[in-house]
Amino acid sequence: MAAARPPIFTMSLMVTGNLLGAGILALPVNLGPAGMIPAAIGITAVWALMLYSSFVLADQKELICGDTGGLPSFFGFKLGPTAKWIAVVADLIVLYGVLTAYLTGTTTILMGLFDIPLPLSAVCMLYFVVVAGLTSFGVSVLRTCNAGILIAMGVTFLMLIAMTASHVEPARALPMRWEFLPAAMPVVLTAFLYHNLIPTVCRELNNDRRAIRLTMFIGSAIGLCMNLLWTVTVFCALPFNEPKDLSILNAFDLDLPATIPLSRMLGSKLFTNIGLVFAVLSMTAAFMANGQALRDFLLDLTHTCFKSRNKVLIWVLSFVPPLVVSVFYPGIFLTAMNVVGGIGVCVIFGVLPSLLLLREGRNGPGGRKAFMGGLVMLTLFGIILCFSVAQEFGLTHIHPDVEYWTRRGQ
Repeated sequence: MAAARPPIFTMSLMVTGNLLGAGILALPVNLGPAGMIPAAIGITAVWALMLYSSFVLADQKELICGDTGGLPSFFGFKLGPTAKWIAVVADLIVLYGVLTAYLTGTTTILMGLFDIPLPLSAVCMLYFVVVAGLTSFGVSVLRTCNAGILIAMGVTFLMLIAMTASHVEPARALPMRWEFLPAAMPVVLTAFLYHNLIPTVCRELNNDRRAIRLTMFIGSAIGLCMNLLWTVTVFCALPFNEPKDLSILNAFDLDLPATIPLSRMLGSKLFTNIGLVFAVLSMTAAFMANGQALRDFLLDLTHTCFKSRNKVLIWVLSFVPPLVVSVFYPGIFLTAMNVVGGIGVCVIFGVLPSLLLLREGRNGPGGRKAFMGGLVMLTLFGIILCFSVAQEFGLTHIHPDVEYWTRRGQ
């Protein structure tokens, strides 16, 4: 007798929990320079694009059945050996990048909100010991407590919104600078990253295509609502430029999560504690999930390339590089999020799935519809990828126009 599958809503919450992490904390700051209306449109468009990408991957039987050994091997099987190694590099960028973002983001929040008599590097290493230890020995505990963690995150999130709402000024939603929107797209992509969970969702739902799509739609739509609500509320609550230590511009320049200027503005110990609980819960849970994914990925990679399954070596390769980067470059929270979304996510969950659709459109029964879908995906993800690479190599530089915002009433 086949095992009873879990309810769709339960699996949807798993998707929501997987995509909530550092991305939601970074969105208001990164999207702030563009304005609220462009930000809301950009968030919704990226949600739709990432949802479509997840549908494409969920329809791939070779990936879902696990016959090809993970995403890189799957892309190698479908698109050739070059695609496999491109996917390997992109997956490493995603996994190493998000772990670095979670370490630097949590450390920055702790140091920004509390007068801790320790150097930043020491706080980072102490948090690392806790979260890496939990990842090594407590993943089963995380899965068992997943519902409780999600409930706690939901409650603290609503409390943060309620406490911030009294400081909202609708006039701050009026200025719009669309040219700043492309610079924020990588972080928005990272805020809707749940695609590594697709094989698990498909197996749990017995490969029921309708149930799988409904699960990913509901789970990501809950994330969309939370991301929109948080971004709009924070953006309309914080000033753009002055006073400096409370402004979006200052947080943008210093790579700070939005909870830090909000806590300073409200001057509430309760808000500070609630914000800390939400941030630590979301980033710790995400660190554990992605840390385990990175360990599994490196275990398969080292076994394939070097015929080795040394678990100590895998642990070192998984966790030491993000720690070293976080200790020596502690102010790269938003930078790490940009690299993850603009390069890693664009390639492995955007460009490569687009090529799959183009291939199916030429050879498969989907024909023209699949080809056009692949072409649209490739164009949109390709634009974001090219812009992100140009940003990282200093070929483009976008910074908020303070005078414009000042004239518009900030």
